[in-house]
Amino acid sequence: MTGKHGTEEEEEEEEEADEEEEDVRPSSPMPNMEPQSSASRAERFRFQSSPVQPQTDEQISPAERKKKDQLHQKFVRRLGGPDCLPSFNPHDGAPEVDPVAEGAASDEEEDDSPPPAPKGRAAKKAGGSKLTPMERQIMEIKNKHLDAVLLIQVGYKYQFYGEDARTAAKVLSIVCIPGKLRFDDHPSEAHLTRFASASVPIHRLHVHVKRLVAAGYKVGVVKQLETAALKAAGDNRNAPFVRKLTNMYTKATYIEDDAELELSGALEASTGYLLCLTESGAKGQGDGEKVQIGIVAVQPATGNVIHDSFEDGFMRSEIETRLLHISPCELLLVGDLSAATNKLVQHLSKGRMTTFGDNVRIERKEKSKTAAAEAHSHISSFYAGKLAATGSPEDAKASNLLDQVLKLPDDVTVCLSAMIKHLTEYGLEHVFDLTKYFQSFSARSHMLLNGNTLTNLEIYQNQTDYSSKGSLFWSMNRTRTKFGQRLLRRWVGRPLLEKAKLEERTEAVTELLDSDKSTLTYNLGSTLSQVRVDLEKALIRVYYGKCSRPELLTMLKSMQSIAVSFAHVKSPADSGFKSPILSESIAILPTMHDDVVSYLNKINETAAKKDDKYDFFRESEESEEIGEHRLMIGTIEYELKDHLKSIAETLGKKKVQYVSVAGIDYLVEVENSQGALKKVPASWRKISGTKKVSRFHTPEVVKMMRERDQQKESLAAACDAAFLKLLSDISTKYQLFRDCIQALATIDALHSLSVIAAQPGYVKPKYTDDTVINISQGRHPMVEKVLIDSYVPNDTQLSTDETRALLVTGPNMGGKSSYVRQIALICIMGQIGSYVPAESATLGMLDAVYTRMGAFDNMLAGESTFMVELSETADILKQATPRSLVILDELGRGTSTHDGVAIAQAVLDYMVRNLRSLTLFITHYQNLSRLASAFPGGELRNVHMKFTETGDQGQDITFLYEIGEGVAHRSYGLNVAKLANIPAGILDVAQVKSQELEAKIGRKKMGGVLRGIFQTLSDESTSDSAGEQVECLLNDIELL
Repeated sequence: MTGKHGTEEEEEEEEEADEEEEDVRPSSPMPNMEPQSSASRAERFRFQSSPVQPQTDEQISPAERKKKDQLHQKFVRRLGGPDCLPSFNPHDGAPEVDPVAEGAASDEEEDDSPPPAPKGRAAKKAGGSKLTPMERQIMEIKNKHLDAVLLIQVGYKYQFYGEDARTAAKVLSIVCIPGKLRFDDHPSEAHLTRFASASVPIHRLHVHVKRLVAAGYKVGVVKQLETAALKAAGDNRNAPFVRKLTNMYTKATYIEDDAELELSGALEASTGYLLCLTESGAKGQGDGEKVQIGIVAVQPATGNVIHDSFEDGFMRSEIETRLLHISPCELLLVGDLSAATNKLVQHLSKGRMTTFGDNVRIERKEKSKTAAAEAHSHISSFYAGKLAATGSPEDAKASNLLDQVLKLPDDVTVCLSAMIKHLTEYGLEHVFDLTKYFQSFSARSHMLLNGNTLTNLEIYQNQTDYSSKGSLFWSMNRTRTKFGQRLLRRWVGRPLLEKAKLEERTEAVTELLDSDKSTLTYNLGSTLSQVRVDLEKALIRVYYGKCSRPELLTMLKSMQSIAVSFAHVKSPADSGFKSPILSESIAILPTMHDDVVSYLNKINETAAKKDDKYDFFRESEESEEIGEHRLMIGTIEYELKDHLKSIAETLGKKKVQYVSVAGIDYLVEVENSQGALKKVPASWRKISGTKKVSRFHTPEVVKMMRERDQQKESLAAACDAAFLKLLSDISTKYQLFRDCIQALATIDALHSLSVIAAQPGYVKPKYTDDTVINISQGRHPMVEKVLIDSYVPNDTQLSTDETRALLVTGPNMGGKSSYVRQIALICIMGQIGSYVPAESATLGMLDAVYTRMGAFDNMLAGESTFMVELSETADILKQATPRSLVILDELGRGTSTHDGVAIAQAVLDYMVRNLRSLTLFITHYQNLSRLASAFPGGELRNVHMKFTETGDQGQDITFLYEIGEGVAHRSYGLNVAKLANIPAGILDVAQVKSQELEAKIGRKKMGGVLRGIFQTLSDESTSDSAGEQVECLLNDIELL
């Protein structure tokens, strides 16, 4: 393999010299030269192995037959049996490898595939299964990382070996050359002499890495740490190139994309979070089961960290809520989980909350019995080391933040320690350096929207194709930057509870709408539109040291542009806005100007745009090491030029010039005449030639070129080191820059809310401390955007002290669910700080919105539809408060009518009488309407969705989608069946049966009411009570 780098390759090339009209032979191992491709080697093997005139079986002697059999067996050992040949087309080659890269792989590939007729040392290898030095190196690296798919740099390609090659071929649709799949000496692969392999061009590395991590694989990149020039000058010139695992990636830790902003792209369903979860303290059984759960979620691409510790019940609704809010693309599970938690995690991970593909990646870690103590010790040493390393004047502040981290609950500490260890493998542990950006999920400064509510109200995703279109976030998102979009997403999922903060936000939106401030608002929008890079992601990539030169320039130029736009703002009063949240956000933006300009002054912008590492820094800013290498290269190039005089004297010419051919420099051309060639010294080495001229390198040129190449490689390393030093310097200003970007995100989110508020039919809500919902002519914020026809508005009045519950009836498809969702969405929008779609709205501060809608079963947990219904209802009854809004849709339909009515009535009565939550209760059980009479104060009201009947027997109905007082006495299910194209014959039979059952039930009810009246009149009770009972029974007759 590489050990033969400078010997056998040169001998082979010298033997093949002058065989073509134009041939080229490198004088020394060149980094941009590559042996023949596998396809050309196979072609050579085919024709060299075949005699010019094929012999018949009768003409072949036993010795020749034996020799042919040996060659055949060798072919089978190398390339497999006949079934492998269709995947190996000598004419087509590998489809994924481009022509340039195909001709640019290193000499190691050629050594790994010797020609069919080996001689010398190669013959010894063919006779046994001894591994080459490079194969031993591959096995050593792979055995340390068996859980990852490795891309190993070999010259100017990245190679996959063994089972990794088969995996890559399947995912990337590239060719896999057959061979050994295992990395042990398994007897089943004893007949194979090399590893299966596949390759991709070096410049397409991250395209393929991204596809592999999207498929759920852990991917490692093994880079070649030596170049040919430095290797030739080093002590290990006869050993393989030094290779090392430099990067590891998974879904959540892949942040290699440049943060260029694609304004047309929607925010992904997943937010790129890696979530660590641990569970402890399981107690109880069945519906009394309780577990303690701790989580830490980190978004490596932005630096956000969320933590929480909580107790969860047997339905696991708490952890489900957090998983749906955070929407991780990767889970790290520490220790054993209970069966219920495991089932939930598995169910959600096979769902739609992902960054790239269909599944959430799951990784598990062991948890010791002393995990809490170990975690505390590990975190203490981690942060103590960080504090000692900084030595900044903010040590006291940083120490206080460290104290806050150490005061976290034990289960959160276990998760944090596991995450630090996990991300260290990916070089991303620095994300935990800045504890300023740690947030508690359950800090009750926000309205609670649990998992069911997020799903049923379509907060982030619609329930049709699970995309963002049609969701509340989609309808409200008018942001112009990615980081503003992420902030608005957090606002949508966590509405405010504090009236003061809410009014501050709505006042800012109102001021942005003010016609007197239209110029200022326009300038804000214009500035936001000019930000063409995701500054939040770019900044964290700088902090990780993973930022590219063009990306750094774009980030700094964008930040400079923003700072210059607000350079006149010296204090919040100069911003032109009265709103504190706006004026303070604008005032912080110019503070980054001086630092940004100081960094830009170090950069040569022209070179940075081209990603030119050699001229990236301005000459005055270059390091001493870079200057020394430049001087050495200049000196060598001067000596090469001066060497032309000696060459001219040798050839007897007045003047000689170097030529460059096929990428080889400093060639001396000599005419192919006998007189001219006689003057060429024997020490000169012929490199290439044509019919007219021969081209040579002198020994001095070879030596100086080698020295020049070494200096160039050292210069490249010095340039890279200087760039990393610059990134490190910028990282010291991370907190300042991050605060400025957060301020800009706040401005963007507020500007987005002002765009929504400017739409026709949107109004600023009034806020009150009372638990009240008064909406006049409210509309559904998402449905009205996708409806072709105009949306029919409706009024709503709910109050804890007056009507606090509505019993909603009406025909199927009459708009009941849309009406109750509309109320909840308007309340959520109001507490986000947005204007709402209504003529007027007065809203109280709700602490939560709970929903029980839709019918589905939980087969993984062995629970029926009805069990799921009741379990979710039980959770609501435990958690709801008088300041909550509760929506129950058709509770009790999962069982028999009698049981369903009984449960529904009991739950509704408890909610109105005891919980006192604001409640919207949808039902088809008309008997429930009688419950309203039990609340003479009007705490429960009957309302229905209006409709009109047409046809001889009222068989056709028209939905009016308006809310009206009273009860709808029929559900008109047959009308829906007709719309669903149920055959007419079946509908006719159903109509007859329906009428028969209605008549039968009506007679029974009438009989019962009449018996009640008779019994009441017969009893010896006071006339007042008897009159009340008779009046109640007469009301029942009216309902019939």
